[in-house]
Amino acid sequence: MDTADGIDIAGILATDTWYRDLPPSLQQALLRIGVPRRMQPGQRLFSRGDATNGLYTVLEGRLAAIDVSEHGDESVQLHLEPVSWFGEMGLYDRLPRVHHIRAEQPSTVLWLSDTLLREHLRQEPEHWFHFGLLLTQKLRLALFVLEGRKVDSNDLRVARILLMLAKSALSGTGQTKQRVSVQQQEVAEMLGMSRQTVNQALQRLKAEGLLQLAYGKVDILDLQALQAKVHFENWLPLMRSPK
Repeated sequence: MDTADGIDIAGILATDTWYRDLPPSLQQALLRIGVPRRMQPGQRLFSRGDATNGLYTVLEGRLAAIDVSEHGDESVQLHLEPVSWFGEMGLYDRLPRVHHIRAEQPSTVLWLSDTLLREHLRQEPEHWFHFGLLLTQKLRLALFVLEGRKVDSNDLRVARILLMLAKSALSGTGQTKQRVSVQQQEVAEMLGMSRQTVNQALQRLKAEGLLQLAYGKVDILDLQALQAKVHFENWLPLMRSPK
């Protein structure tokens, strides 16, 4: 990966709620430590089992987090788009990576070296709180989806995963995208369903006026109704950043 030039890194990060809420000294440290790197489609950023080497965020393009079965079969678990942060678990436990991360289109990521980031946190230990907040926000979204796998109908399980993707599960934004670019087969792999079952659920959600379907994407037509359908209001207070 080559160093990227001509990218307004500060401007891109400023669109992210988590970054905007950081103390100015931490914002400046991330800009100082961060190294932008370009990736080409199909290029792997790191592999499952690799040693952790820091935190990343997507500035441009789109990456995929890929799971691997015991038989070596790969399945996309999440898409990572701007501004998506990932890798903060390793900042805490230093354990190996648990996913393959691969570029799906020409992309730029910002790499925050584990060594340099830890040195900053040694000097400013109060800044650990903000990375913990990033981690817990994503954990709550993951638990939201996991809970749905156990108790919900197929329609609600699909609705939950779409809402998680719209909420940018691997970012700290707390913002919601109206358009989710995802293949039905990928949704099926995320939920352990057949593609036919996912399609039937999507068609029923479409019939309720919640979604509009097109090739490779889902448009959320009524976000409030979709959130109400899956009782997302019970989770919303838990996902807001403390003041």
